[in-house]
Amino acid sequence: MGSYFSLEYMIKSFPVLLSYVDVTIVVTIVAEVFGFLLGCVVALVRINKTKVLNPICIGYISFIRGTPFLVQLYLVCFGMPQLLQSLGYQDIRSLPGLLFVFLVMSLHAGAYIAEIMRSSILALDKGQLEAAHSIGMNSFQAYTRIVLPQAFSMAIPALGNNIISTLKGTSLIFNVGVVDMLRKADLMGSYSYRHLELYLDIAIIYVLLCFAIQAATALLERHTTWGKELAA
Repeated sequence: MGSYFSLEYMIKSFPVLLSYVDVTIVVTIVAEVFGFLLGCVVALVRINKTKVLNPICIGYISFIRGTPFLVQLYLVCFGMPQLLQSLGYQDIRSLPGLLFVFLVMSLHAGAYIAEIMRSSILALDKGQLEAAHSIGMNSFQAYTRIVLPQAFSMAIPALGNNIISTLKGTSLIFNVGVVDMLRKADLMGSYSYRHLELYLDIAIIYVLLCFAIQAATALLERHTTWGKELAA
């Protein structure tokens, strides 16, 4: 089995690949944080059917959900620098490549989070918003203090799935020159010809990260459930 598969090489390579997990985690966190903020804004725009902005938000969501993520990645990471150059910005190389990755990942996550939050907000009793207005709260206060916290609590399982989807989506960013775990495995495999061992290491790392997200999601969901029971 040694000529076809080396367990020793797989064990030795694991910590090397694991040292690049910070890129995956940082991209996931940034994408989810900005994606959540964007998603909440888009969800509220759609619910309130804000003029001008509502059709733009519908088009944005339709485009993100209707095109492959890899196409979006290429459009932003390769197309946007060309667009900026045509607009007169010549020092494109001074911009870090991760900046474009953060942008496209946030836009991608935001479209799905917008639909998650929209459905959660619509599932709430409309009387709560009216009650908030009746005690003197404006719309911003009513949504941020009353509506969105409850909607977030309801959306935790779906948001957890979205985080996992974003995490797995980071496996494609090596296509635009970002050196992450998969890119490092590809480089190591070109020298050692031990791709199977390296990709098994990558698979194990992703599985462990997904288990961690699932555990955190379950813990957060249980915590918010306890909070509701105590409040009741």
